[in-house]
Amino acid sequence: MMADSVLEDLLTGIQRVIGSGETGMGNMVTRSLTERTVREAKPRTATYTVWDSQVRGLGFRVTPAGVKSYILDYRIAGRRRRATLARCSELSLSDVRERAGRELVVIRAGEADPLERRRQQREAPTVDEGLVRFLDEYAPERIKLGLLSRRTLQTYRNQAKVYVGPALGKRRVDAVTRRNVERAVRRLPNATRNRVLALISRLFNLFETWEWRSQHTNPARGVERAREEARDRVLDSDELAALAAALDRLDKRHPASVAAIRVAALTGL
Repeated sequence: MMADSVLEDLLTGIQRVIGSGETGMGNMVTRSLTERTVREAKPRTATYTVWDSQVRGLGFRVTPAGVKSYILDYRIAGRRRRATLARCSELSLSDVRERAGRELVVIRAGEADPLERRRQQREAPTVDEGLVRFLDEYAPERIKLGLLSRRTLQTYRNQAKVYVGPALGKRRVDAVTRRNVERAVRRLPNATRNRVLALISRLFNLFETWEWRSQHTNPARGVERAREEARDRVLDSDELAALAAALDRLDKRHPASVAAIRVAALTGL
């Protein structure tokens, strides 16, 4: 008798699912989703998911607290993965179906899936981390090679501390845009603006070299430099030494040009 009762309950449950237009068992329910289906779904004592019959792997999940999210199930190298695409209140059903379709195309092409991209974003270096590498590793090595003066490095440190770090430091290197750079230098005096832009441009060229950012995407490119009034400036001893070393290296290949620069440096012409 007990077996008959259990069987009757099972058949009743199956009939209820068929009558509702849903297929599946337990919390694995599949149906042709509509905006109304999503809107009217009620929370239960346990989290459950309703799967879309139009886009394979797409569904919406409802928690006991009533939070509704669109999710996407897929497989990578035979392993099942599940990514949350958006809250149901953030995207329409048609938009999320389109997004899910794009994601599935990317996954089948062997490119990074949504979960992998999020992991990469979390681990992506920030501009602050780039400044540390530039100021503490890259620039000192340039000084050893005679390609950068200590005074210039100190100028870079000051610019990084006062301007670049506060404006861009917390941003991921691969997320900085031209608009971010424009805002960082918008209110600076002309000469300062140009020096800071030059540093930002140099930094992002290096970030591309270090493969922290896609090639040819320097966000400082195209940002207008300000007009400056001409002014005289005298090289300090470190700069003169760096200039002399550079001229010595080029003397055999460009003797006339090197001689002209030496005369100008000595006479101030």
